[in-house]
Amino acid sequence: MIAAVNFDVSLVLKMFRIAIDLILVWLLIYYVISAFRNNVRTLQLFKGIIVIALVKVITSFFGLTTLGGIVDAVLTYGVLGIIIIFQPEIRAILEKMGQTNNDYVHTVNLGEREKILNELVNCVTDLAKTQTGALITFERRQSLQDFINTGIKFDAQIKSELLKTIFYEGTPLHDGATIIKNDRIVASACFYPPTNKEVPAKYGARHRAAIGISEITDSLTIVVSEETGTISFATDGDLRPVNPKELRAQLVSELDWYHSDEGDKQDE
Repeated sequence: MIAAVNFDVSLVLKMFRIAIDLILVWLLIYYVISAFRNNVRTLQLFKGIIVIALVKVITSFFGLTTLGGIVDAVLTYGVLGIIIIFQPEIRAILEKMGQTNNDYVHTVNLGEREKILNELVNCVTDLAKTQTGALITFERRQSLQDFINTGIKFDAQIKSELLKTIFYEGTPLHDGATIIKNDRIVASACFYPPTNKEVPAKYGARHRAAIGISEITDSLTIVVSEETGTISFATDGDLRPVNPKELRAQLVSELDWYHSDEGDKQDE
């Protein structure tokens, strides 16, 4: 009786371990596919892996020794080849996993937020009208300190005229990105790694940099095209155009400034 109970317990534990193992594998596959879902090269890679897996099954079933040996060689050395070819994408995933988180608590009241939004909307709208290229990034939960360190650090209020001066062509700070943390401008001329995925030819270096930083952090980046004056938001590895008339509403939504808290209720 005791032996039967021990057998049942060991069997349950074994099945439990197998279930956990399978779940973790599927979660890993899901995470990798989600991270690379917009990368054409990665999708092609997965198609190739599926084809090789099917060939392996066929060679095993029919006993095709020569073809099976070739497939085994591909599987043996293919992992190393994938690591070499997809090194930028693998690095992006590791960087995103290793990002430090902030508390992401706004220290400004509702009235001050309104003023900041007005300054931002006026600035970006004017930059778009004059077709002045710009790259403005907002730090959210994940720290951007590593990228702040690549630029020129300072501490300034968010003012429309200041931002327009920064991005005016010919000024020392106009190249690169300006980073905003909470209610302060903390750095300009910052460098971002460009995205490695396929993007339309109409997108230049600013757009590729904006997508790149959004792939490895949870930041929001506003891009103004110097060719067309188009305003775009970069988040989660995607770039979407924003209608100037909807700019304010989109900023409120992305920055999450209007989720009520006790401080805002008291201000109201």
